[in-house]
Amino acid sequence: MPAQDVKLLENAFNEFSRASDSIISYYGMLESRIRQLTKEVEEKNAELEKAGDYLNNILDSLPVGVVVLDRKSVTFQNKNAARLTTGGIVPYLNVNGEKTGEIKNNKGYFRWKKERLTNGFEGKEVIVIEDVTEVEKMKERSERDERLRAMGEMAARIAHEIKNPLGSMELFLSMIQNDRLKAKEKKYIDYILFGLKTIDRIINNILSYTRPKTLVLKEERLFKIVRDTLDFMSVSIVGRAIEVEFNASYQGPSFFDPDLIKLVIMNLISNAIDAVAEKGTIGIEVREEGSYVLLVVSDNGVGMPEDVRRNIFNPFFTMKDKGVGLGLYIVYNIIQAHGGFIEAESAEGSGSSFFIYIPKDRQ
Repeated sequence: MPAQDVKLLENAFNEFSRASDSIISYYGMLESRIRQLTKEVEEKNAELEKAGDYLNNILDSLPVGVVVLDRKSVTFQNKNAARLTTGGIVPYLNVNGEKTGEIKNNKGYFRWKKERLTNGFEGKEVIVIEDVTEVEKMKERSERDERLRAMGEMAARIAHEIKNPLGSMELFLSMIQNDRLKAKEKKYIDYILFGLKTIDRIINNILSYTRPKTLVLKEERLFKIVRDTLDFMSVSIVGRAIEVEFNASYQGPSFFDPDLIKLVIMNLISNAIDAVAEKGTIGIEVREEGSYVLLVVSDNGVGMPEDVRRNIFNPFFTMKDKGVGLGLYIVYNIIQAHGGFIEAESAEGSGSSFFIYIPKDRQ
């Protein structure tokens, strides 16, 4: 091979070696940079994951439910929303394009607010759901207390106004009753006097119902009072296809008037017996609920519509053919006098439950 060709080949080989060294050097630098970028990406991904966990933790800790809808499909919901939407709330949130609303179902009362997402998330909506069941129950109790107080005062005033002329009528009838009257006339006067005394007795009963109850507080165990009352009322249950389930997870002492509380229990069990008629189940439970002893009397009977449930504690309100509608009003007054409260839950065809909260400590 000519010397000139050898020289060219040698130069080409040297250039190739330098290029190879340069490529190897750049490859090393590139590999190092890739490792650095990979590490940075991993760190950023870890930060994003941590931020995502932090955000999810915040969302799960919120006292409200948060739901993200992609049209009608749920794409995200926090833990509170998962709990609240178990009863099927979401379908109620897409009605008539409304942005706010209230929902009441067998799980409670809920308020919701909806907003559309923007900036690349078009078509999606975020919904905030708030459980206001306890707030609504407190509001209902407050309104009921005020209404019943006014009705009680009105009944007491009317009764007092009626008693005055009744007394005068009885006095005048007694004055004209003498030996000169014929037997038939005396008989008529006796009838009138009997009627007046009957009216007076009814008015006295009304006054006793509306008057604040005087309690004789004792340290007792509520589950024993319930058990004794069930034994006493067993005659009313025997012979009917009614099953009574009694559970007492709390058997500790509390302060209450045993005679009046026994009257409360008898009234509620009697109502439950009427509700289930000739067959069914009555459940009675005594458990601890914070600073209260909770008595629950439930049945699987006919239940009540909402308008009836809201009025059952009103005096003289009744759905029975026989009765004056004072039983639950008396129950309500007794529990109020103890510093407790009573709630009723019911739906037509699904039975009824009464929740009686009695303070454990002396009030």
